[in-house]
Amino acid sequence: MAEKRTGIERGDRPDDAAAYLIQRSARLLRVLFQRAVGTSEPELTPEMWLILSRLVARDGQYQSELAEATLRDRPNVSRIVAGLERRGFVTRRKDNTDRRRQRVYLTARSRRCAATVAPVAARVRDSIYEGLSQADVAQLRRSLRRIEKNALAALRELPGQDSPLPGQDSPLPGPRNPV
Repeated sequence: MAEKRTGIERGDRPDDAAAYLIQRSARLLRVLFQRAVGTSEPELTPEMWLILSRLVARDGQYQSELAEATLRDRPNVSRIVAGLERRGFVTRRKDNTDRRRQRVYLTARSRRCAATVAPVAARVRDSIYEGLSQADVAQLRRSLRRIEKNALAALRELPGQDSPLPGQDSPLPGPRNPV
């Protein structure tokens, strides 16, 4: 009689575990980005590009919005934004309606950088999807979003974890009881 298994079946080797493969792929993508972009923008890290790309989509966000959108803690985003500001990629200005809060804005340098880096990032993206159909990529995105949703739900289920991610003030993103 076959043994009943629950959850995802793993391969015979530990390096076949999905979480390991996700982590390894994320690390490889970081290195690939640094090497591909490093020639045109050596000061730009993948973390900085993530923040810049969010600002390109909507300039003038609060640091807390950037932290929430990128699932990074506030001190980390503050450090990244400070580094971007030192390098002339962003400016921080007090909000007109709430002088205690600051908004982050792109500079002319960051707009030029985005115009240079975005095509490189697109070529890198296209190269990593080589051999995958549009349906494969769509399924990959659905699967990764499901994994993220499940991980957030699992975080909420841990004792004492009905709170924001470390360093964040807002609750864990997403619904309390995912489908």
